[in-house]
Parts: sequence; structure tokens; C-alpha cells
Amino acid sequence: MKILRESKHSVLILAILYTVASLMSGCEAKEPAKDKPAEQVDRLGLNDLPQVELVYYFPSPPQRDLKAVNDELNRIIQPKINATVKLNMIDLGNYDQKMNFTIASGESFDLAFTSTWINNYFQNVAKGAFIPIDDLLEKYGPQTKAGVPDYIWKAAKVNGKLYGVINYQVIATSYGFDVQKELADKYHFDWKNAKTFADLEPYLDEVKKGEPNKIPLEYSTTGDTFVGAAPLYGFDIIGDQKMPGWVRLNDKDLKVVNQYETPEFKKLITQTRKWYEKGYFRKDAATSKEIAADRKAARYAMVMPAYQTFDSTEDSFSDGGLKAITGVGWYRKRFTKPIITTDRAAATITAISRTSKNPERAMMFLELMNSDPQVANLLNYGIEGKHYKKISDTRIERIKDSGYDPNFPWVFGNNLLLWNTENDASDANEKWDKLNKSSELSPILGFTFNTEAVKSEIAQCQVLIDQYLSALTTGTADPDKIQPEFIDKLKKSGVDKVIAEKQKQLDEWRKINGK
Repeated sequence: MKILRESKHSVLILAILYTVASLMSGCEAKEPAKDKPAEQVDRLGLNDLPQVELVYYFPSPPQRDLKAVNDELNRIIQPKINATVKLNMIDLGNYDQKMNFTIASGESFDLAFTSTWINNYFQNVAKGAFIPIDDLLEKYGPQTKAGVPDYIWKAAKVNGKLYGVINYQVIATSYGFDVQKELADKYHFDWKNAKTFADLEPYLDEVKKGEPNKIPLEYSTTGDTFVGAAPLYGFDIIGDQKMPGWVRLNDKDLKVVNQYETPEFKKLITQTRKWYEKGYFRKDAATSKEIAADRKAARYAMVMPAYQTFDSTEDSFSDGGLKAITGVGWYRKRFTKPIITTDRAAATITAISRTSKNPERAMMFLELMNSDPQVANLLNYGIEGKHYKKISDTRIERIKDSGYDPNFPWVFGNNLLLWNTENDASDANEKWDKLNKSSELSPILGFTFNTEAVKSEIAQCQVLIDQYLSALTTGTADPDKIQPEFIDKLKKSGVDKVIAEKQKQLDEWRKINGK
């Protein structure tokens, strides 16, 4: 993050001015930007500060009308914080690579999406890529802070400090599968009573035989069948998703184990080997990072793991996200009850870069993104009349092929600010917010791992994970041959030291917190 070189007196004045600006913008949040006179900047004194441009990276499918939305965003926010934002949308499959290069090169930027599953939050914090934001959040993000439950903020802290703003969304998550309604009905798939992976096979077989233009089962290296859904196998993660060292949710002793040595992992990779040989996955599933085009074309007959709140036996609004992307209906079936884990609490974060020259202004923008409905809905849905039609004060209908529909709401701020779409129930936001506040909590929620003592071992293990994991979880590799090789190389790279360090820190955390 960049450090604004001003005296303490100037920062205090800025804080007071921004508070006034926030109050005024809150009263006028639903007014169009054109109703805000340009003189407002002078009246609030923000022109005493130099206007700056904030550079913001985030994952999204490419959007034809990004520039138009970016221009409208700047028209709204410039009078409020005397700053503009350059939106940089990076395709999901390339986001990790882009951000790894950007951070390693020392490139100056201000904001970036980060998480436990892409542009790894905990690893980037350990590398010093992001700055702590506790003081900035207190001064310039009061509404942002108030909009997220305190125990969720705590889950994203590292060594007692917060390094990013949580994009508040569906955090209490259950895990299962999504299946296309038309195909499930056509092949008489008894999805309501499916309880195991084996129960999915008759349907996947029918699709493989009868639907040459469909891919039976989706797989993404950014949403791995195993590491992307640890609670589905009875685990919670420690640190980033892929690094060895998980705990079983039902283990009172909270013993840290190498998840890749467990019977649960062996059972899965044996199953996926069978599925790969039957042709349920794309042949290049283990290496392909691009699934957006096939998803949009509704080529995948089933998606698993699916991150869910309710399923279709319980609630009619639960086919939401995939229907918006694919244009077809879906049944959702969950295998687990909703739970809040550290993995999910830290799954959607926006951080401020250590290279930012304007961290205060970056936090001001995050405050707008998390408290101003006009800003939040513009980023998510685009421009009224061009990308969507307003049906009521709280509901919109998106215009097909309009040029802007990223459909990644978890990227942009507090989702409680978002209008309902044509696919949402009127009380959808209230339901998931209530679920977040009433669901079971992981026994290690709030514990974060300090990687400092085992940085070199983690780096060596990561190379092996990148080499072996997708080949195993897609069934591309023979599990009987490759899993032992994977485990052996992990041990030679120091995985046992990583696990021991996780256990040590977890035990200390339990003592301090009376767990």
C-alpha cells in the first residue's frame, strides 16, 4: 500500500472531511451522480488534496462495456473522495499468474482481490504484499467495519492484524452438487436422494452416452474437488487451502494431519480415477484453467463441489448463480449442513497493496464499495437502461448480452447492498445474512497460521502440490502409483515440519482462547 505523505494534522483534517462526505453521500446514495454539483469537492475541501488514480485488480470474465462502467464509476466517486479508479478485470484462469507477477515485480497498484483459493491471502501477507489496515478501517471505513460480524473479521486476522476488507457475502456454506434441471428430468435422476458420490454415477453415465455436446462433470483448478470443499470430507483447513495440515471437524483433540495421506483423500482420488476413465471430465481437466466459456454455454451437466446455502428441496431461490451464468435451471443438493470456517470467512477479500501510494484514499473507495448502494450495484450490474432494467426499488432485470454482467458479486463489497435480480427471491439477502449469523462455527474459526518458521518448506511443498494435485483429483494420474510418490516427495521437502509447526501454533491458540 502506498503511504500518503502528509502531516498528522492533514490526516486528521482528511478524516473529518471524509466523515462529513460519507454522511452526505449516505443521505444521497440513491440520487444519480449528475445531481451532485461539481462544487461539492471544493465545499468539502477535498481539492486541497491532489486527485489520484487508484489501480484495482480483480478476477472477472471479460466485459465488453468495462470502460463505460469505469467512466460512470469515476463520475460518481470523484466528487466524494477526489479520486478515480482504474478497473483491471483479469480472467479467473489467469488471475493467479497475473497477480503473482505483479506482486513479485513490485509494480505499483492499490487494490486487489485476494482469498484462500486464488491470489492467496495468507501467503501474500507472509510475503509482505499487503499492508495491515486496522487503523485505516477504523478511520475511513466505519460502515464497512459495522457491516461484517466481528467474529468473521477475526477469522481473517494474521498475528492479530487485518490485511484486507472482507467482501461480505454467503459465508455459511454447505457443500454438494448442482445439476441441470432439464437433464436431470430427462434421465430421471433421483437427485433428491443422492447421498454419496457413487449415487451420481448413473446420471453421469447417461449424460456421457446421450449428450455428446455436454461434459458430464465440471472441474476447475481454482475450485478443486477436494481442497475447495474441505468440510465435505469432514475437515477444516489451516492457512491456505492446498498446503498440508488440516484438522477433522469432529476431532476434539484437533490433531493436525496431512490431508493427502488420509483415507478420505484416497477414496476421492480412487473415485475420480474411475470417473476420468469413463470420460466424465474434460481430457485436459488437470491443466485447463479456463472453464468460463463452457460454463456460460451450459456444457457442464453437473457442478461439484457446489457452495450452497439451502438446496432445492428446501428453497426455491437456490439455483441463483448458475442460472444467471448459463441461462438454464439447476437443482441444488447439499451433502453437508452449513458451517462457517476460516477458509470461507477469508474466501473473498480486497486488500491494499504495500506499493500503494494512497492507502487512505484506497480505504475511502472500499468504504464506498461497502456502504454506497449506487457504487456497489454499478460494479455488479452496470448502467441502468444499458445493462439492466429497474423493476422496483430493490429488483432489477438484466439485459441479455448487454456488454456487462460479470456475475461475480463476491468480488465487490458487501452483498447486502445489492438489488435482487430476476432470479432471486425477494428475501434472498435476508436469508443468507441470517444463515451467516446462526450457522455452526468451525472449532478453529479465528485461528490463523504464521508461516514464518517454515517458509522454505512451504515453498518446496507448493511446487509439488502444483505438480501432482490436479492430476490426482481429476483422476488423470493413477492414484495407486502417484499418491505414494507425491507423499514421499512431500516428506522429503519438509511437510512434517510444516504440520508440526501448525500443531504447535494451534495448541498455543487453544490455550489462550480456552478451546
